[in-house]
Amino acid sequence: MPKWLDLPPIWLIAMMVLGYAAAFAAPTPDWPMPWVGAGVMALGFGLTIWAALSFRAAKTTIVPHQAPSALITTGAFAYSRNPIYLADVLVLIGWALILGAGLALLPAVFFVWIIRTRFISPEEERLSEAFGKTFESYKATVGRWI
Repeated sequence: MPKWLDLPPIWLIAMMVLGYAAAFAAPTPDWPMPWVGAGVMALGFGLTIWAALSFRAAKTTIVPHQAPSALITTGAFAYSRNPIYLADVLVLIGWALILGAGLALLPAVFFVWIIRTRFISPEEERLSEAFGKTFESYKATVGRWI
């Protein structure tokens, strides 16, 4: 897989397309909640921005698979070790609510698995190597998702 394809935003878009296909194939009558879904998606986008600003302030990379130069433990990272991935899941849940199909939630579950195996595990290994006990202490006090 080309490196530019193996990035969380690409996986997010792919899961949104799968969610749309699922909603088209199996809509759930009386289930659309566009305003609730839009609110959940907005919460996800806001969380992404908040976390991205923390990367900028720490002057470290936001790009997965690259070596970090700083351990971020403030802002959104004080509540979640992976706030951007959490935000992506919120976007997928909001998308399913907008589409009005329970089946459109399945890509969110698949997304969590992909992110955990392809991104979170390797990132945590790099953070542990780079920051040792400091990262382990952070990991012990702040949850992976929430």
